Amino acid sequence: MLEKLPVVTRWIVSLILMGTTLSSSGFQEDKFCLDNQLTQVYSALASNVAIGITIESSGNTIFPANGKPMTLKRGQRWCRDIQPEERLVIHESRFFNRLVKKWHFRKAFPTSLLKGIRIEFGKSGRVSELYGINLVQDFDATDPLPQPNQWMAELYQSYDAPLNQICIPGTHDSGSYDITPFSDEDPYMWESLKQLFDYYSGSYLLTPFKELVRWWAVTQGLNTYQQFAAGVRYLDIRPRKINGQLVTVHGLAGASIDNIILDIKQFLNENPEEIIIFHIHEAFGMMQADIDELFQALHASFGSSIAPPKMSPSNTIQQFQNSGYQIIVISTLHSAVFSGWPTDATLSNRWHNKNRPYPLLDSIANNLEHRNNNQLHITQMTMTESPDDLKQGAVPGQPSNLRSFVRTLRYPSGFLRYAANAARSHNNRVNIVTVDFPEDDYIYSACMRENRMDQQLTQ
Repeated sequence: MLEKLPVVTRWIVSLILMGTTLSSSGFQEDKFCLDNQLTQVYSALASNVAIGITIESSGNTIFPANGKPMTLKRGQRWCRDIQPEERLVIHESRFFNRLVKKWHFRKAFPTSLLKGIRIEFGKSGRVSELYGINLVQDFDATDPLPQPNQWMAELYQSYDAPLNQICIPGTHDSGSYDITPFSDEDPYMWESLKQLFDYYSGSYLLTPFKELVRWWAVTQGLNTYQQFAAGVRYLDIRPRKINGQLVTVHGLAGASIDNIILDIKQFLNENPEEIIIFHIHEAFGMMQADIDELFQALHASFGSSIAPPKMSPSNTIQQFQNSGYQIIVISTLHSAVFSGWPTDATLSNRWHNKNRPYPLLDSIANNLEHRNNNQLHITQMTMTESPDDLKQGAVPGQPSNLRSFVRTLRYPSGFLRYAANAARSHNNRVNIVTVDFPEDDYIYSACMRENRMDQQLTQ
């Protein structure tokens, strides 16, 4: 009888029958939900894709009772209470498999990591995939968030927390926004890329080739001041000395160190209680004189506002604010000008090197479960493009540049909630989260929701 009702009506009636309680925003506390939206995906309809669901515990199927997958019908939303040790298993069938009721394993999730998440079966980020299994963060839309230009001051004015136990938005290759087709080449670029530059060197094709490289080298659309105004507090700085100037690089030369320092100075003058993490790494080819020049530029602009080594990642936000420390310099470099924080002792930063969303998510979750809570911890929520991605860029529907490639991970905020759930399950926390193009998704909002949740859990 329910099948004859409109989809929304069926959903409401089903929830009443299940005795489900919804929060004011529509998401369900201590439940996970599955939402089949394949009616909107032509490729899934053409392939006659069906979604099957089972629940396992201790290696045994406990739902459905007959042990066979329950079909999640198109347009159907299905929710279940989160229970410890249970595992959601997603199956699919296509074409003639439907006739013989043959299911194939697609993906499994521990249900304890799905709190606050809705799994949407819908559009995929890649044209080569029939549909996507998308993690969507459910949240209370009426919950006010702090202003992104002063969120540290707002969130931690009356509530304090260690710097390494809060969610901090960060950017990957933060200075790459200034790369152009006329940018200088990084003399320490990847060897495979260098061989291509050598091949095109002196040719009229060099500039078009550099433009192609730019499509995949630019990871940020905002300059550093705009990144801070959007909520970012961690910078990934990769310096070089090229043609007598200190610059950042990502294949090609990007923003100058001088311009980044000016942006930091302006932002901190306007927002004196915010804290910026300036992480210097992969400083290939930097001579000691270049290193001293870099540290001198930082010291001249920030002086006593630079956090000394006696401070640590375990110090609280208010301890930094009360001491007047606005910027943390982390590096493997050494200079007589001043001592920054040593990278090995204060920061863990794993490059996951994954080309697809779910291998990336699994690696992130595992890394967070085993993080060192005494250090700052970077979660690189970025996929790595492969040579095939670059080759397929000319194919209609395939990502043609890094920005469109990044968007194939459709809901980074859902990934962040899943990762945060994995960390909390081991009494850890998400800390610094680095992304490309943070303005394209709700990473800032997602990070602030994690901070709000941690405050609620400790009060």
